[in-house]
Amino acid sequence: MQTMQMIWLIIHVFGVMVGFFLLASILRQRDSEYKSRLIMTMICCLIALVSRSLFIMAQDMREMIALGKTEYCGKCFANFLALLFVLSYYRIRWPRKLMLGLFLTNLFMFMVIMTCDYHNLYYTSYEIMATNNGNILILGKAPLYYFYMAFCLVEMILYLYVCINPAYRQPRTGTRTIQILLVMAGIMPFLLLLLYLSGATGGFDTTPLGILFSVCFLFVAVNRYGLFDTVQYAKERVIESMDEAIIVSDEQMKFLYANSAACELFPDMKLGEGKIEASEIRAIYEQSGTVIELQDKTYEIRTSEVRDDIQVRGYMISVIDVSDMMEQARLMRELKEKAENASHVKSAFLANMSHEIRTPMNAILGMTEIALRGPLDDQQRDAIEQIKTASMSLITIINDILDFSKMESGKMEIVEADYDVMTLIQDVYHIISGKVEENDLILKIDLDPAMPKRLYGDEIRIKQVLINLVNNAVKFTEQGSISLTIGYERREEDILFKASVKDTGIGIRSEDIQRIFNSFEQSDTFRNRKKEGSGLGLAISRQLLHLMGGEIHVESVYREGSNFYFEVPQKVTDESPCGELDLDKKQVRTAQQKHDYENYKAPNARVLIVDDNLVNRKVAMGLMKPFGMQIDSAKSGEEAIEMVGKKQYHLIFMDHMMPDMDGVETTHIIRSMDGDYYKNVPIIALTANAISGVKEMFMEEGMNDFIAKPINFKELSEKILTWLPFELLEEA
Repeated sequence: MQTMQMIWLIIHVFGVMVGFFLLASILRQRDSEYKSRLIMTMICCLIALVSRSLFIMAQDMREMIALGKTEYCGKCFANFLALLFVLSYYRIRWPRKLMLGLFLTNLFMFMVIMTCDYHNLYYTSYEIMATNNGNILILGKAPLYYFYMAFCLVEMILYLYVCINPAYRQPRTGTRTIQILLVMAGIMPFLLLLLYLSGATGGFDTTPLGILFSVCFLFVAVNRYGLFDTVQYAKERVIESMDEAIIVSDEQMKFLYANSAACELFPDMKLGEGKIEASEIRAIYEQSGTVIELQDKTYEIRTSEVRDDIQVRGYMISVIDVSDMMEQARLMRELKEKAENASHVKSAFLANMSHEIRTPMNAILGMTEIALRGPLDDQQRDAIEQIKTASMSLITIINDILDFSKMESGKMEIVEADYDVMTLIQDVYHIISGKVEENDLILKIDLDPAMPKRLYGDEIRIKQVLINLVNNAVKFTEQGSISLTIGYERREEDILFKASVKDTGIGIRSEDIQRIFNSFEQSDTFRNRKKEGSGLGLAISRQLLHLMGGEIHVESVYREGSNFYFEVPQKVTDESPCGELDLDKKQVRTAQQKHDYENYKAPNARVLIVDDNLVNRKVAMGLMKPFGMQIDSAKSGEEAIEMVGKKQYHLIFMDHMMPDMDGVETTHIIRSMDGDYYKNVPIIALTANAISGVKEMFMEEGMNDFIAKPINFKELSEKILTWLPFELLEEA
């Protein structure tokens, strides 16, 4: 769409909005002889403006012709109804035959225009011409066209004659300002129609623009100067020396009096000038207790009833200057907003840095995994294992920072689902047991055998809190033991899931207990300066528990140990007791799962990896090598589309963020290609944006699944086994 065309469209859409506001304003006014006629006039104007707005966007000739005819549904009767309105407003009666003749002429021309496809009485031809204002419809004009344009000019002149003829104006009908606005509402369509007929607009029809101006002038006349009500003045005694603005009305909210302060704030309230409607008084009265801006100052509105011994006789409105008080409040808000903005900027920075770091970490961890598969001597293998361990620690810190930033920005989500308590504890055990053994500590896990077997809540976040607490205990315990105790407390409709992590570590000084849950802080910084970690684990744990309706506590004796314990409400889905904890069974099952995906090959499977980063492509191809698949790679979305068009793949791994054409746009194009294959080929997103809800977002965009970077070999293998056709898998 060209610039001028867009400008014209915005102007006409603005006119439509003003027109609807004006129509709504008119509908709220008290009934009068001329209200219905102005409503009908406004409806015709809106039809013309809406049709012209759609006409500007139209490209097809048939569509433009249809919209042009629709526009005439309003234009053919707008002038006539406007004339009826001003005649009613000034209480003028013209001969009935004259008005009938004007109406029938408009009706006849309307029928001619609607049927112009079947004759040449109004238009002889149609042609689209491209201009700076967009496409316009060039019409071959027939004799009746010129007759009707002249007739429209006559109607506009009659309208203006009524508005400016001194013999027709009566003092009761309103102020001079309203008369000027009504005249301007008639002059603008008249002048713009003349401009269009002169050919100066190059074929662009400016008459709807004239209607737009008319609507704006009528809007001001109705809403600013009270077109529908006559001001009724009455002098009442008030205290003129008061600083507050005082406005008095009768029991029907009709304006009676305003003191000097009120007249300065509201010039139309000066006796003998202007016009104030009851609806405006009521609107001010209904704002009692609120503040408004007037003349660069802030005022509070207060109201009261004026009563006698029997009934309400009127109302009094006081408008009090509270500028100084509001200025102080504004300064306080600004300070608060600056503090919040600073916090948001920090969170956005942390989230962005976390995302940027995950991409190179994908290369580090991926290449490390690939290197460990090759022939290495003991020294090399140990060095690479150290790199892998350090990288995983860095990923843990990055994940903490990402979680923290999401919490500060209010984007952390709790996703509840049904889960098995025994499985939760077993998963925690197998994640933490290795680290506990590395530090020569004793791990004790005690699960209440009577605890309900299945619960409903966010299993992932509860697991995250438990792992954070145990890792924290391992970090600050040099010798002794760590005890994890899981129990519950029955409530009316749910239970309190209760967990305790007790250690024999260095403990926490009493003065430090209050700040250990603060972000980026550790207790006894000097002694713990060599301890790894972001200082976010406890802060994240507390906020996660708060999101789930829980709370965390700590008891500690310095140099003897600490006990972190929490409770969080969970719903029960299976009342069966968990029974005794069996960790060995879980170990066997986990080993069997690993055995499953490491002992499959798919030599006939065709896989495409799409990523703009060469190292990321090498990592993905290296991790998939054990499956023996036929792997191709593409460095851009455009190249991927070309390759998919030439060769059918069983599985596509698509990077999310790529320059020029990202993974989502590339997926849309593949899904839109002809053939069932393109609609159904599995596409798995590769993304560094591992945030809540990302899977649902990718699935809505046409992808089937996603893998977070850095790519984990186990997760990658599970996705391959899930999405590759079963017949392509062979036992190794």
